[in-house]
Amino acid sequence: MSVHADPPPATVSEPNGFHYATGPQLGKGGFAICHRAEVVQDNTPAGRVVALKIVKSKMEPAKLAQKFVTELQLHSKLHHPNIVEFYRAFSFEASTYVVLEICDNGSLADALKKRKFFTMPEIRRFVIQTCGAVKYLHTRNIVHRDLKTGNLFLDKYMNVKVGDFGLAALLVTENDMGKRRTTMCGTPNYLAPEILEKGGRGHNEKVDLWAIGIIA
Repeated sequence: MSVHADPPPATVSEPNGFHYATGPQLGKGGFAICHRAEVVQDNTPAGRVVALKIVKSKMEPAKLAQKFVTELQLHSKLHHPNIVEFYRAFSFEASTYVVLEICDNGSLADALKKRKFFTMPEIRRFVIQTCGAVKYLHTRNIVHRDLKTGNLFLDKYMNVKVGDFGLAALLVTENDMGKRRTTMCGTPNYLAPEILEKGGRGHNEKVDLWAIGIIA
């Protein structure tokens, strides 16, 4: 049985009366699929395009469902020009839909594949924008833990939008950034050494800085 949700029907409806005319698939993650969609109001397209991240409402194992809830809780509170905007989440039929800002130019990984390379001014801009988003996360005690070119999305103006908070964690602590996490997580090429350390002291927000270095 597939871990992914079924493709969405042509029209998806929210309990509050919003409707979405669904379009082509934008991408596929570990347990989510993402489709382009247009907001429909009073049976007419409202001219607003969004991305719908779709997961099965009944997720197995329970740990995966909890991870998704954490992702929603963290992402819904974030508002920054270089972070994918979270609009809302709702259930429809057997799936849960997360309505997100559309990033017309896909991920930085896609762009890199297409372009083969970027110029120094472009790289500088991408890195500065990524650092701005990560600084914002860290001041809120949030560690992304899965920064990579595949999770940096590009809007129509080629601005970086950090997305996919599936592995993000909150460092809850009395003495600011004192607490460390011990979960093995991330994408192999981008992992900071302390995440791999056996019996180590755990890791904190600095793992994101390592990943930015790898991306650069």
